[in-house]
Amino acid sequence: MRKTILTAVIVAALPMKAEAVSEAAVSWLLIPMSSRASGMGGAHVTEASGADAVYWNSANLGFYLDNRSITGTHMRLVPDLADDVYLEYASYAGNIEDWGNWGLNIMYLTYGKSEATDGAGNSRGTFSSWDMGIGAGYGTALSERFSVGVGAKIIMSRLAPEFDGLQEGRGTTWAVDLGVHGRDLAPMNTRWGLQISNLGPAIKFVDNGAPNPLPMNFRMGVGFDPYVDDTHRVTVAADMNKTLVRQRGGTTTGEAFSTDPAYKALFTAWGDDSIGDEFRDAIYNVGVEYGFSDFVFLRTGYVQDDLGDITDVTFGIGVAYQKYRFDFASYPQASTLDSVKRFSITAEF
Repeated sequence: MRKTILTAVIVAALPMKAEAVSEAAVSWLLIPMSSRASGMGGAHVTEASGADAVYWNSANLGFYLDNRSITGTHMRLVPDLADDVYLEYASYAGNIEDWGNWGLNIMYLTYGKSEATDGAGNSRGTFSSWDMGIGAGYGTALSERFSVGVGAKIIMSRLAPEFDGLQEGRGTTWAVDLGVHGRDLAPMNTRWGLQISNLGPAIKFVDNGAPNPLPMNFRMGVGFDPYVDDTHRVTVAADMNKTLVRQRGGTTTGEAFSTDPAYKALFTAWGDDSIGDEFRDAIYNVGVEYGFSDFVFLRTGYVQDDLGDITDVTFGIGVAYQKYRFDFASYPQASTLDSVKRFSITAEF
């Protein structure tokens, strides 16, 4: 089925550990949102500001939100295979006086149209498949140097409707994100951040099917500005990502199939291999941004994902005019696929 093939391609292109990809559902939740982040190699847990912080690290809302902010991103995920498989992302952030900063976001992924067939291969018509996440985030500063944040989201997956008694592929679940952020900890305005995202119950698509765990992700990073003056600014950032999914048993071992719940996988997912191997299997992102007069921004980065077959350079550019900023980025996929082009527009008001 066309949709199955495209899903496999999208999963193969995601920046996450290969084994975790095969175990987790709705893996698209880990696709790096925003063109600025993509141009910087996906290193953004410390650098996300305004509306983008709702996705990357809600703790950043505690510091980096001077005005109301809105942003949107468009990306075609498999441009060399299909025109109707794309992801749309939009986010808003604002302030609640005396309480802190908050935001909303929505992520919508469409797989296009597919043909439904029965067990004999007879056509049952066509249908559209899509996934969606609707979330909210809140962040507040506990001091001039430290902030915390929390997010929550509803995740809906509509892969296939019911056709003449064939089981439908529909699932809904929820998840939370937890983040912390520190700044001004050393010279060069050094920043650090940590976020655990998609912490929630597994999603189940059919009544008699096995639950599929969410792609819970541990992200930590550091950022700093090695050079800043009235005209020029250079920012450097680096992140590490590790997907925390743990399943046991199955047909290859003869044991009963089981999935660790998210609260348990936070710890057990680190024990599949030695600690050294676990960190070697993580995804590493590095990025650099040069800004000229807060008008033109040049970006580049690097993604190191050996197991996902993504080891390549990213690049991007941004232009700011009055209250708007327009961003473009090229982000690599697996070596057999074309890079994904991403377009974003951001406004503060």
